[in-house]
Amino acid sequence: MTRIRVIAVWSLTVFRAVAGTAPWVALALHAPIWIPAALIPLALASDIFDGILARRWGIASTRLRRADGWADLCFVLSYTAFCLLFRQETLAPYAMPIAGLALLKLAATTQDFLRYGRGAAFHFWSAKLWALPYYALLFELIADTGTAWFFWPTFIMGLIAIAEEMVAVRLIPVWMHDQPHILAALRAARKAQAGRVTLLPGECRDAA
Repeated sequence: MTRIRVIAVWSLTVFRAVAGTAPWVALALHAPIWIPAALIPLALASDIFDGILARRWGIASTRLRRADGWADLCFVLSYTAFCLLFRQETLAPYAMPIAGLALLKLAATTQDFLRYGRGAAFHFWSAKLWALPYYALLFELIADTGTAWFFWPTFIMGLIAIAEEMVAVRLIPVWMHDQPHILAALRAARKAQAGRVTLLPGECRDAA
């Protein structure tokens, strides 16, 4: 049973990474654009449920968390790159905020690796909330509706999520995961440093 559960969770994660190729495959094969658009809510669902199931079934691991992060990155970057290349007319009015947010995210990622030697994985609520308008924006762009109604919600939530992560990385010396917000992360870090939380190598988690 455990093996089946592990395969199920990994399948959700791998699906998201593979689905990232959909817009390019559709373009190459002249397939209907609704196919990669339809995969967006499915990818979002996989992103939500792979973590939920892994924690509920007790099979969460550092390896799975890293794979989850890379799957998110593959999917989002692939779809975003497609939109930047083929939806330029729709996105042109937002060129400056897009560039600014991209630079801020690059700075945050650089800070992660300088601090921890790997990407941060706090999974704050702000990052999860950012995903909702972001995926909605990708949907309307991929579907070529000619609108970008979800751009500003995506931009604002992106600023909040990136800022919270950057402050957390600056204040917390140990790599952590699965924290709801920065205050919980700070509390967990203090407990870890006081020796009240058992750590895996390089990890810290709120025991409360």
